Amino acid sequence: MNSKQDEAKVEKLPKPGAQVALAYAAVFSAITGVGFLLTAPIPLIPGAIHWRILAFLPCVFGVLYGPVLGFISGAVGNTLWAILGGYFNPATPVFDLIGVGLTGLIPGLFAKPEDALSTKGLLKATLASLISGIIMVPIVAVGFELVGAAPFVPALVMLSLSDLPPILIGTPIILRAVAPIFIRRKLIKWRL
Repeated sequence: MNSKQDEAKVEKLPKPGAQVALAYAAVFSAITGVGFLLTAPIPLIPGAIHWRILAFLPCVFGVLYGPVLGFISGAVGNTLWAILGGYFNPATPVFDLIGVGLTGLIPGLFAKPEDALSTKGLLKATLASLISGIIMVPIVAVGFELVGAAPFVPALVMLSLSDLPPILIGTPIILRAVAPIFIRRKLIKWRL
């Protein structure tokens, strides 16, 4: 099967039923939340910001399964991480939820799974993911400032260090590795 056939199959995907979408949202949120928890060992601002090796997960879920599920995986997954890790604060349900949710929404709006089949498409998905991270950082930093978890400028710097490199490096690596396999094996049956 060539990439043109792969692209045609991905573009004509139906919308999932509510139960299927909810199940995927729960699984992607759990993967994101537990992934953040298990791979965030280095505190940059203790109790607030940790280096998140898997910050690219919402981006990847957004590209593969659509902007809605990308948003949910980032928003709910990050909230789950904050609760499980003991980092939940009053900014989490607003600023973190929206900011990290955007890291799944924006790539899902601008890139599709078949983009990972070409260098140009992969670059588009990577840039959309990086831009989503750049948008997320000040949103979350404002939340930290408002609740007293960290001053805005240090939060901005540390969030940039914690999330942007993994998004920039991890997104294209994972998409290049999994998207062609998912497309060939028909593991992407819809996008939401």
